[in-house]
Amino acid sequence: MEEAIAHQVQDAAEMAVGAGNQVTAQHWWDQASTLYNITTPATIYRIFVQIWEWRMSLGKPPQGQLDHLLMLYNQLEAEGQTLPTLTRVMTLLAALPKDWQQLVTHQVLNQPAVANITWAVATAAIGNYWDRLQAHKKQPYPQRVNKLSAVQCKGPNQTLQQQMAPYQGSLSKVPQKKGKGKAHARGT
Repeated sequence: MEEAIAHQVQDAAEMAVGAGNQVTAQHWWDQASTLYNITTPATIYRIFVQIWEWRMSLGKPPQGQLDHLLMLYNQLEAEGQTLPTLTRVMTLLAALPKDWQQLVTHQVLNQPAVANITWAVATAAIGNYWDRLQAHKKQPYPQRVNKLSAVQCKGPNQTLQQQMAPYQGSLSKVPQKKGKGKAHARGT
């Protein structure tokens, strides 16, 4: 194909020179632009394959990824091929990560009519889901409580239930021995 284009550019240049016209850079640019702006089935197929193989990544914010997919749809439109809105949305939903598909798809398909399933509805649902995931990451679940406090009062490995049990000891600091006192100790 490139050989055919090169041949056409050469023929156009020979015609311009043969007619006595001066060949300028603008003339070359116009000729190349005319030849390279031809829509070919290969161009359309290449864009369609990029759309088909596109997948949303879990680790990246969705807006940039959605913009890239929309750019591919716009390139397809520039080539004269327009996919219906419903087809675009269904392709987008099929390209979501598996963890996202059930919730986002349900939200998008829960419209009262097929005409209400639009690109804006789908991207809003994806954005909302992403925002919920980010909020969840900022406020993780608290860890389970194993001990009531870090101060070890009743032993080194007490469970929460053992720490919560009432204390069974006396309140005095030093236990008193029962007996006859000092006199008994001296032997009197």
